[in-house]
Amino acid sequence: MNWSLTKFDRAQLLTFLRAIDRHLPNPTSVVVVGGAAAIIGYRSTVRTSDVDVFAGLTDEFIEAGRQAQEETGLAIAIEKAAVAEIPYNYEDRVRAVKITRLAKLTVIVPDRYDLVLSKAIRCWEHDLDAIEAIHRRQPLVLRTLVQRFESELMKIALAAPARNCLNVVIVVGRLFGAAEARSLARRWGVPTPTKK
Repeated sequence: MNWSLTKFDRAQLLTFLRAIDRHLPNPTSVVVVGGAAAIIGYRSTVRTSDVDVFAGLTDEFIEAGRQAQEETGLAIAIEKAAVAEIPYNYEDRVRAVKITRLAKLTVIVPDRYDLVLSKAIRCWEHDLDAIEAIHRRQPLVLRTLVQRFESELMKIALAAPARNCLNVVIVVGRLFGAAEARSLARRWGVPTPTKK
């Protein structure tokens, strides 16, 4: 199967997770990040090709995922999200997603600000689409987003700090407008992004 070509919506992801649940021998909790977290936890309308698991990925879960792929015909990849950049202490703010008809599986997602910032650090076009979809469903507060970045992610993220700042400025411009983006760019000493 070619995992990279097909992208799945929320209904398909939930079908897949319910199939995993049926094949799990024991209660299991997983922390899901990335596009799957945006879709499952925050009803983002984007699609994804995989489920990125940040914590809790076990051999039992992987095997249940393989069986779920066979049962459902959904070629949804399960990936270990080992390099996701999430604010420190994200564990203090996670939440379990309420998904009907799950008996053994608990799906946990980061708080929406932590998730948005983790996607902002990479800042690919589909990350920006997911961020905008989260914001449309439940508007983010600019002050909270900036404070979370400055206090917990700005200095500790793996990538270059200036690039991280620029990426968050890009996100702020998309969500809150050019004036807010320019203000932050000046504050952090990075260029102001321009639309092409």
